[in-house]
Amino acid sequence: MPYVKQLTIRKTLNRSLKYIVNDKKTDYGCLVTGVNCASNDKLAYKQMTANKKKFGKETGTLGFHFIQSFKEKEINDPYKAHEVGLKWAEKMFGNKYQFIISTHMDKGHYHNHIIINSVAIDGRKFNACKQSLQDARDLSDEVAREYNLSVIPFNEKSVPKSYKEWNEEKKGTSWKAHIRTDIDAVIKESKSFDEFMIKMQQLGYVMKQGNVKYMTFKAPGMERSVRGKTLGPEYTEERIKERVALQRFNFNDAATKFKYQFRHSTSRKQIRDAAQQYKYRRGSLAVNFILAISLIRTLANRNASDRQGIYRMRRDFKTDIEISKLSKHLKFITEQNLKSRSDLKQMINKEKTQIQDLHSVLNQASEMNRNLGIIVQTIQTYTHYKPIADEVQASPMKKLLLKKKYKVELETFEKAAKQLDKLKIKDDEFNTYIEKKRTHEMKIEQLQNKLDASRNNLSELLAIEKTLSERTSLLSDLRQGKDKDQGTKNKDKSRDR
Repeated sequence: MPYVKQLTIRKTLNRSLKYIVNDKKTDYGCLVTGVNCASNDKLAYKQMTANKKKFGKETGTLGFHFIQSFKEKEINDPYKAHEVGLKWAEKMFGNKYQFIISTHMDKGHYHNHIIINSVAIDGRKFNACKQSLQDARDLSDEVAREYNLSVIPFNEKSVPKSYKEWNEEKKGTSWKAHIRTDIDAVIKESKSFDEFMIKMQQLGYVMKQGNVKYMTFKAPGMERSVRGKTLGPEYTEERIKERVALQRFNFNDAATKFKYQFRHSTSRKQIRDAAQQYKYRRGSLAVNFILAISLIRTLANRNASDRQGIYRMRRDFKTDIEISKLSKHLKFITEQNLKSRSDLKQMINKEKTQIQDLHSVLNQASEMNRNLGIIVQTIQTYTHYKPIADEVQASPMKKLLLKKKYKVELETFEKAAKQLDKLKIKDDEFNTYIEKKRTHEMKIEQLQNKLDASRNNLSELLAIEKTLSERTSLLSDLRQGKDKDQGTKNKDKSRDR
């Protein structure tokens, strides 16, 4: 479908408009359209604010932010995505509201952002409710069918968010996000639901469950409780009990399976034994990175628990850095849908080819831009001194005097005129060449941005390949170490005999 969701803007209409018209995300403003207002965010904000003042409706909800997403790789042309979004917005809002629609190209798939003024041109306020969102989705499906696009079914388990909550989550100040993080962390540390309740209370939470319809959570500092189902489908009482029960299958609990008692830092043999639990498995790259992250976390947790009570251990930031690096790799291969090492190698070759092609195109474009620069400079020189030449031609009586006075200017003008004549460029074509130069510079900037993005991707891909090679080498060394240990044991036994 185009899948549509709706956010409410209560305080930051100007920031929201600035966000959706971002030049880097909209092909430098080519994918932005304003209806009943300007496409420039600052001017559109002034126009929307003026409309509110006109009807005395400056308070309350300031606007609504709709996001229209398309199925990945279904639309390859961003301008088609923009056309689909514009057609949907016109059906949804008609000519009654001021709104801006922009198509973003910064994600793995194209998607549209539409922000409308909460106050219509005739002074009525937009009635945002469940029905308006359903109407938006129905109209979006209707347009999708017109363009032969697939329809994404609505996820009934998804929890809608207000713009305030979405913005707070983005800034890291959301109560709900904070509570979800605490619940997730406590579930990982709990072996039973009772233990989960006790540990949540130790964190200062007040909870109600059992004799109530919905389990609720109240964090320290909160005035009111929030229902678990409001936090999301993973935070209801039934689901939390299931997640706690399934904890024994999680990677992070694998350390409980080891019978060794360590008094000091993990030895080579202990690392080898732990690594065997997370040895390379045939499957996707994502699975193997998850296993690598789990291995490091297990070893770090074990070292921390082994040293507890002996002396205060300084935190090992190397472990945190390694986990952060692996997590970054995991996010990248998931976004790029890399499933195997052959996919990784293909993408590396693809990025290298693309970088070479972009270099070649950029060199040609830069050469053409230099030529256009010379032409534009000649045009500007010609235009600057033409009034003087016209004045000399229009005054036969003072011609000799003016020629002597403006000798240098006239010589410069004549050189520029000869150059333009040689290039067969006429006066009425000047603006065309100036516009060509401006457009060409924008295209060069876009090509440079693509080149930078390809270089960043290649750097990340090479880092992932290096990490995989190091991991294979590590496991190989561990296996060799195990063979040496086994050989030493056999020698000792033979001596005893």
